[in-house]
Amino acid sequence: MKLAILSDIHLGDDQCMMVTKKHGKLVPGPKYDAFRKTVGTQNDYLVLIGDILDLSIAHYEDVYPYAKFFFKRIQSDRIAKEIIYLAGNHDADIWHTVQHQKSVIKRLERGLLPENFDHSVAGIIDDRTNVNNVPFILDLKTRNPAVSNKHRGMFLDYITSPTPTIFQFAYPNLYIVTDKETVLVTHGHYLETYWSVLGETMTKVAYDDIETDSVDIEEMVEMNYPLNQLACSGIGQAGVLTRVVRQVEVDISDGNIGRVDRYLSRLDEYIDELTDYGWFKRLIVDYVTSKVKDELLTRLKGTALTRYSEEFIYKKEVQDRFKRYYMSSLLEIGDINGRLGLGIPIPNRVIFGHTHQPIPWSDDNAPRIDAIYAPESSSPMTLHNCGGWLQRNGDFCGAEIFLYDSIKGFSSVGIS
Repeated sequence: MKLAILSDIHLGDDQCMMVTKKHGKLVPGPKYDAFRKTVGTQNDYLVLIGDILDLSIAHYEDVYPYAKFFFKRIQSDRIAKEIIYLAGNHDADIWHTVQHQKSVIKRLERGLLPENFDHSVAGIIDDRTNVNNVPFILDLKTRNPAVSNKHRGMFLDYITSPTPTIFQFAYPNLYIVTDKETVLVTHGHYLETYWSVLGETMTKVAYDDIETDSVDIEEMVEMNYPLNQLACSGIGQAGVLTRVVRQVEVDISDGNIGRVDRYLSRLDEYIDELTDYGWFKRLIVDYVTSKVKDELLTRLKGTALTRYSEEFIYKKEVQDRFKRYYMSSLLEIGDINGRLGLGIPIPNRVIFGHTHQPIPWSDDNAPRIDAIYAPESSSPMTLHNCGGWLQRNGDFCGAEIFLYDSIKGFSSVGIS
């Protein structure tokens, strides 16, 4: 078996280095050839682990031409027989659309009523010797997921028409199991506050109604679904508001909060217009809103973006969140092993994206997280990152392509 793993291409972002426009025509970006030469041809799988299409900043009609060009180029260059797609935060709408097609559209076409979404479907690549399994399995909470075709033949296959491409969709985890180790592969957005805050909050304030001692991956995805969907594509498809939000994001990343300050001042005036308080109550409201505004602006001034942050993965709150995520993944593995008897060992390495900060496979200084409850192993978790395929202020941020084959095992190649 041979595969390649990469993340954070951001097709549709004008800073993307894989596909760009030249004289109004889509052409391979300045880093596409390096990608092609590194991954080679005839891979069994090209594993894309999130933020491949950037639906959070651009309209569908602007993003999909880039995606079509990219995937047709992969097809013509014979890079992979199949593509395994794990959505991230910028393209979570891909996963939502797959679920809608599977659970609603396809069933209605057959005269059936809709069924529940599979909010979490683990992908499993099993390359152990003496294991007589289908190499890639989707765990659809059944006794025999290998024969299920529910997640095949979905809409994205036809982006390369007239010759379809085989896409396999999993979310949010892929487990690669070899004779030597198990590697957890995921995009990594649930390590950031916004993408996990709703679930974390509800388990603290509504624990008596949620009635769960521990949250598994599917429950975590379900609870965070509303805010995640809003940020993924809701804002990206909001017309003139999309441009405003995008500009605010750029301003904050550049340390410029003048626009936000202006908007908040106008919000104060608007609240005054809406309220019919006496002068004393109005004075209190104005005081409170002023304090909130000052606090917000102070926090924004000190905002350290997750993207491009070398410190992100070392923050205590992030490492604590990672431990919770890992425990949820162990519950998922335990459930899979209990139903399917696969005997998947616990992961001791993680490959993720999201931060655009490459961490190679062979990095002796790769981040490690200790004190994770894992009875079968006392080894710390080693973290690796795919980097990203964007440029920032004219400079390429750097990507890491992870490679695996049955003989050589895992390795990675940096693209700079």
